[in-house]
Amino acid sequence: MNDIAEPVFDLLTDAVRQLFDCPIAHISLVEEKHQWFKSVVGIELPEIPRDQSFCTHAIMSDDLMVIPDFTKDPRFVDHPLVANEPNVRFYAGAPIILSSGFRVGSLCALDLVPHAAPSEASLNILRTLANAVAAALERELPDAARQADEISGGRKEFLALIRHELLTPLTVIFGYTGLLEARLVDAPEGVMARAARRSCQHLRELIETVIAFSDVSTGDLALNQSHEDLRQVLDEALEILGPGLDGKAKTVRITQFSVPDPVYIDRSQIKLALTALIENAALHGGDHLDLSAQISPEGHIEISITDDGQLGAEVDLDALYRPFVVGGSLNTRKVGGLGLGLPLTRKIVELHGGELDVIAEDASTLALIRLPAWRANFTPD
Repeated sequence: MNDIAEPVFDLLTDAVRQLFDCPIAHISLVEEKHQWFKSVVGIELPEIPRDQSFCTHAIMSDDLMVIPDFTKDPRFVDHPLVANEPNVRFYAGAPIILSSGFRVGSLCALDLVPHAAPSEASLNILRTLANAVAAALERELPDAARQADEISGGRKEFLALIRHELLTPLTVIFGYTGLLEARLVDAPEGVMARAARRSCQHLRELIETVIAFSDVSTGDLALNQSHEDLRQVLDEALEILGPGLDGKAKTVRITQFSVPDPVYIDRSQIKLALTALIENAALHGGDHLDLSAQISPEGHIEISITDDGQLGAEVDLDALYRPFVVGGSLNTRKVGGLGLGLPLTRKIVELHGGELDVIAEDASTLALIRLPAWRANFTPD
């Protein structure tokens, strides 16, 4: 990383500061665990953890993030930089998107007092300045940028081929299971046809998500958020599992549900996360699987999946959070899997601003999704 900001980056940063009449502006670059600053005007900022970064939210979209008053936004009202010094109130930021499509950071202005909503003309200028920052970054390291584009282009072609080869037969299966479901609507076999079709749909969504997860050109999974019925999402995830897995019946039940509707989430992503955990528990757990969803004393949304199985001493839990790592040796493990359940779920939950914990006990294993409290009562502008 370059600790000495070149004049061009300082000039672009100061232009944003003047554009929004703010005392502070910066160019941030977001890495896996931290955010650091290419250029800062108006304040001294150290490297900060990614989960405390406003810009982490800004790069989840290809468009701007504007917060006129942080204290009126439930997503950020308890944020350390809002509730404590320096008590940030206003934010306007644009993602910095390289030519490969990778979102590397943001160009933003901040103030310690609220602002009125910026004009569309000002926002258009911010987009243009962010594009200028992206161009300057690529000129600073032309060889690295060219190599990244070549790698990205090759990966895009490969993933497009994989997407076609996998999704084409799935589309046929999905269509035929739909016909079977319609014909067997009043027959006992209709339940099996419906579960098969749900599973096929889930596999289609999983392929798309894994491709997005693996494709560096996306930068990060973006969220398509809306108000959703969490109980319905949970029921759909359970229906995908069906009456059993690998020919073994499982006792699956929802022991408690006390989350007021609606919740503000990306429906398909949360369903993928829940399904991954349920399938993981069904494969590796015992005979009983209990699910619950409730509001914690702190106001967070907590979804728990508990099974009466044991992970085993040979399983490295920390390693299971890494993509494509499976529990135990490939030659000795008793069940299959690509090793994507926990890392994919963790990625989705963290994009929602939440946490995933897996706790292994002597006679049970608990997977706990904790989503921030504001998702239970958030109303977007």
